[in-house]
Amino acid sequence: MSATRKARRIRILLTNDDGIFANGINAVGAALAADYDVMVVAPEGNQSGSSHSLTLGDILPIREVTMPCGLKGYALRGTPTDCVLVALLDVMKDNPPDIVVSGCNHGPNVGVDVLYSGTVSAALEGLRQGHPSIAVSLDMVHGVQPHHFETAAAVLMEILAEPAFYADLVKAPAILNVNVPNVPLSDVEGVMITKQGFRAYENFVEKQFSPRGRAYYWIAGNSGPHDAKPGSDGYALINNYVSVTPINLDLTCDELLKPLEDRKGLVDRRLAIVTGARGTFGRPATLVRRSVKSPVAATSPNSASKALAAASRTASDHSGSGSEVKAVSATAVRKKLKR
Repeated sequence: MSATRKARRIRILLTNDDGIFANGINAVGAALAADYDVMVVAPEGNQSGSSHSLTLGDILPIREVTMPCGLKGYALRGTPTDCVLVALLDVMKDNPPDIVVSGCNHGPNVGVDVLYSGTVSAALEGLRQGHPSIAVSLDMVHGVQPHHFETAAAVLMEILAEPAFYADLVKAPAILNVNVPNVPLSDVEGVMITKQGFRAYENFVEKQFSPRGRAYYWIAGNSGPHDAKPGSDGYALINNYVSVTPINLDLTCDELLKPLEDRKGLVDRRLAIVTGARGTFGRPATLVRRSVKSPVAATSPNSASKALAAASRTASDHSGSGSEVKAVSATAVRKKLKR
């Protein structure tokens, strides 16, 4: 091998939930393309709030488009999770990515936002498929300028430049949920490793009626303030730090495992009463092994057919339930065969 041969460029799958023409993914895509091989498979339109949903029972049209940043990409009429699956299982199946990047999201994904976020879910699906994955979001407010997507893109580039920082994500397993303060790059104070804090939307449902009197709803809401607790993702953003939170697919609350184990007897006692009152319901099934005798060798196919016919006539004269009829038929056949 030639000593001057260039190393293979790292391949990146880039997706998002705001849509392939959104400003965030285009800012990130343009930055990544300078140093990496980038494949873009992203939703055709806005899929914010889609969480980890899959499109089941419907087709997923896909088309190649030229993005505003100049990159060629694939627009899929589906969710962010759909995009990751289509990319990994088909579009990139012969040249899988080294890493999956989701974002940059228009708005932060902190606190309980991660439960609704298509951006975070796309990265989690990348992890589920066995790839290191990073979700990137900008702490911006829609309609309030400026939006410093260039800061988020620069932060992402510096993270990717240090593979040791995000090593062993798949082994953990976890993704990096990166939230970037909406400030010029020069105002970023640094990186803070954080826990998922608490921030909830103040949701409301607005009910309207169509001209024909049919009711419909509009779900919206206002985001609450960032969690100011030290060590939380919100605390980092408040103080102009980049928040990096490791998130995994296990939603188990470990703190409750032992208390619930200690209290499960309360439910066991009630179930014992209920199942006892309903016969064998809820009890372990007892397997009964039955020996099956082979038909007598001398029995010819014709004689067996006659036995079945006789059993059928006997069953038709019986006025019991369906199960009883089957029992009579089986008994009659066995008796005929023994003869």
